[in-house]
Amino acid sequence: MRRRAGIALKCAVVLIGTLLCSITWAADAVVVDRYGNQHKVERFTYQGRQDIEVYIDDQRRILSFDLVDRMRFEGEPGDEEQVVSLQMRSGKRERGTVISGGSAAPHQDAIGGGSSGRRFTGVTSLGPFFILVGDVREVILQHPEGEEIPQELVLEATIITLEGKRFEVEDLRFRGKQRLDFFRGRNKRFIPLERVDKIDFDDSGAAEEFRPITATYWNGRTVMGTVDAGIVRLSGETDKSFYDRVNAALTGRTSAGPFSMGMHDIKQIRFKRPENKTNREE
Repeated sequence: MRRRAGIALKCAVVLIGTLLCSITWAADAVVVDRYGNQHKVERFTYQGRQDIEVYIDDQRRILSFDLVDRMRFEGEPGDEEQVVSLQMRSGKRERGTVISGGSAAPHQDAIGGGSSGRRFTGVTSLGPFFILVGDVREVILQHPEGEEIPQELVLEATIITLEGKRFEVEDLRFRGKQRLDFFRGRNKRFIPLERVDKIDFDDSGAAEEFRPITATYWNGRTVMGTVDAGIVRLSGETDKSFYDRVNAALTGRTSAGPFSMGMHDIKQIRFKRPENKTNREE
């Protein structure tokens, strides 16, 4: 009994420490709504996460808040998509779209209450806060003074298809992220692409829903698993979501323009080692 109590106490300490760390590093922001009202928001999130899903040149990107200085939204509150202008902390400017899901909520619902659609959430001096994306005009992220500005890593790779075609790709991403989600048995794992030398896809599983892969890290370590490569349309999928899942699992840029490809077409991915390779944990 004492041993179980000790284990439970250690677990509780670890959980409390994790929560405290998440609170310490939570993002803060000033949110300006369409009426010009400013809201100072702590623990600022989008759909419960500290990153935002943006489509730039019709390609999905997951941008962490620590890379963004401010975001300005355009369009009408009831639009399914909002045009967003992004000012990155590095000085780079981006322009894309954010899925807002529409809105019929009045301004008075910005704090408290319930509604539908994509939203920003957090805490203000008045209590819990949320506001629908369609009701936001601008978001100004607050970053610790003197903090070193993080630089977004640009991954470069050579992609070889099952037909033997080669593509030189910059800013390679898997479903908008710089990591590859895979399965080991029933457990979901991920591979940080910045640490990988190459990923080989098993030809024998090219027509299967899940394809076996072997990832080789720069340090020589190998990891095996399977990736989702299904091409059958799922129930409830829109044309866009079906295309993104099947034909745009990998995205990036080539000298000819935007690049996209499905997992069912790939034979091998060979990465170019980043010059400023970091050891950051995902």
